[in-house]
Amino acid sequence: MSALACQPAATANVYLKFSLRRSAWPAASVLLASLLSACAPLPPATEAAAVSVPSATSTAPRASGRTGSEALARMAPPALRPDRLGDPAKAVQQSLYDLELPEVDQQGIASWYGPGFHGRKTANGERFNQYELTAAHPTYEFGTQLCVRSKSTGQAVVVRVNDRGPFAKNRVIDLSKAAAEEIGMLGKGVKTVEIYKLDDGQDSCPEALLAANN
Repeated sequence: MSALACQPAATANVYLKFSLRRSAWPAASVLLASLLSACAPLPPATEAAAVSVPSATSTAPRASGRTGSEALARMAPPALRPDRLGDPAKAVQQSLYDLELPEVDQQGIASWYGPGFHGRKTANGERFNQYELTAAHPTYEFGTQLCVRSKSTGQAVVVRVNDRGPFAKNRVIDLSKAAAEEIGMLGKGVKTVEIYKLDDGQDSCPEALLAANN
């Protein structure tokens, strides 16, 4: 604002007389009103304080006497004591005992056959497919489901008997190429296995055997 904005009333009259001489009544009226409003006194400090916005600290909740770490410590579960933890090995043995491992029906050396017999007729009249999970056994009825488990790796496979054999000495079962691959015996060609006869409608190895492999 200029230095002439808040002069006394005499100064305003000078401006008014000057305006009258110039025959500019409307302009003089506007100028006088502006000078009077600019020189109006400011409100007292007490009134300004009365309308001030409350500070954030006046409405902030009181902090709890307990720190955050103390509150978390009260919420945390108690620490586990090593002397109260069970033996994992005993727990596994107990679970296997509860599952009741089945009795082995037969065990011995297994072999496999495939490429030279693929497409030929089997003893039950169907065509041999080396990529199916089948087996040749000397006594089990055709269509019998067997769980064959490797004793060295623990891997197991379910096969369907559709042929007779093996005809080599000291062999208990001949597996198809696909079945032999399932228990990891393609490289050696022979492997010691356990044989479990499955019940009618059962198409997987006993649960206890699968749990023992893990």
